[in-house]
Amino acid sequence: GSPDLVFVFTTVALAGFLLIVMGLLKLGQFIKFTPYSVISGFMTGLGVLYMLLQLNPFLGLPGVKSITSAITELPSSLAHASPVAMGVGVLTLLIVVVWPKVSPVTWLPGPLIGLLAGTVTTVMFGLDIPKIGDIPTGLPDLYLPDFTLLEKAFVPAAALAGLCVFDSLLTCLIVDNMTGTHHNSDRELVAQGSANLFSGLVGGLGGATNTMPCVVNIQSGARTRLSSITMGLVLLSFILGLGSLAASIPLSALAGILLKAGYDILDMRVLPVVRRLPTSDLMVFGLVVFMTVFWNLLSAMAMGLAVAFFRFVKDQSDRYKADLSQRDEDVKQEEEDLIFSFARDCARKISQNGTNMGELSGRFEHIVRDRIIIVRPHGPLFFGAIDWLNETVEQLDGKDVLIIRCKWLDELDLSGAYALGDLIEAANRRGVAVLTAGMSPRTRQVLADLKELSRLKDEYICTHFNEALEIAMQIVEKKTGTAGSPARTEAVLAFS
Repeated sequence: GSPDLVFVFTTVALAGFLLIVMGLLKLGQFIKFTPYSVISGFMTGLGVLYMLLQLNPFLGLPGVKSITSAITELPSSLAHASPVAMGVGVLTLLIVVVWPKVSPVTWLPGPLIGLLAGTVTTVMFGLDIPKIGDIPTGLPDLYLPDFTLLEKAFVPAAALAGLCVFDSLLTCLIVDNMTGTHHNSDRELVAQGSANLFSGLVGGLGGATNTMPCVVNIQSGARTRLSSITMGLVLLSFILGLGSLAASIPLSALAGILLKAGYDILDMRVLPVVRRLPTSDLMVFGLVVFMTVFWNLLSAMAMGLAVAFFRFVKDQSDRYKADLSQRDEDVKQEEEDLIFSFARDCARKISQNGTNMGELSGRFEHIVRDRIIIVRPHGPLFFGAIDWLNETVEQLDGKDVLIIRCKWLDELDLSGAYALGDLIEAANRRGVAVLTAGMSPRTRQVLADLKELSRLKDEYICTHFNEALEIAMQIVEKKTGTAGSPARTEAVLAFS
């Protein structure tokens, strides 16, 4: 009789199923690649958000619905604050802060003592300040999901699952940061998915690992799963009939506890040195803080990860270019040594048959220096490190041969493979012969699978650089019309 509620519960159950699938596919482990600037921004943004939203209840005023209202109404809130409610809140806050430092009873948490002190003070003196009030008791009516709505519910379920992934796993990272532990992301997703699936099947709402209860739990000394189970059982007891015991809890006392929790979420490792952060990290940190406070958590994380990703790609690309430049200098020296060795061998042969040394040396210099271009990709050739190949195309004019030395090319992705293919095709269009030297079997297989190897002639795929140089010299001699000259003959012999 309530189709809207049935659709909601169907969405919750489907979101839970999607979370289980993501956990089984081991997708949760990718959260470990979240940069610390994003985690720190998320923590700091949440801390600021929670503290601002608790100011009004702490002052004995009705809570605000948005963060902008909390900021714009702050002067008015301070002017109309209830001294009595604020006094209870301050009392609770002081106990939460001081209790762990002075109490010999480590198992008795400060937030619980502070909450009891605030509540007892309110009841004992009959203080007229805002309280929690009556809590609804009894189990809700059940609304079983309608599986015929799965197709319609898929998009909102996927969005709900995505929000749960970010909220839960980032909360786990915050807890790891506070406790020095390491969570299992995939197990967390399966657990959250199972809870949401069961909740949807029996007419419950969806949920995720919430940062604030976790922080309060840690403040109270919790370290094991038993604390979460205990919290759930206590909440269940309130629903089943003990809600009247919580009716007298003052909201300002709760706000005092949550203000301390919000402060503890702030990343005090980064904030004292925030002005000295690298520019890129500072930009990501500030963006995530701003969007967490003024927009929403999912958008903040998505934007922070996107900016951090592109920053990483840019940094890797710049580093690749720098390494490439340094490697080019080293390799060019090696090639100069090869050229010198070649010239020495030529001189020895010339001395035996009387060929003019000056003619041969000049011819060789012309071939290698002016007619042949050599490129040397190295390391992983990925999408962020291919623009230099596009720049190489402009250097093909006036050349007869392009040699691609693949000796130092470890890996290439689709973008890298296609960039090499585009370079080869550009050379072919200009009539520049393309040779490769030292290509690994893996690189060759990738290019073959992508149909890029067909752009090369089989005889132009060389094992060694010397072999490629010899073929390149033959090509140049043919193109310049000097085939059969003594210079070419001696050059070929030198590499034979």
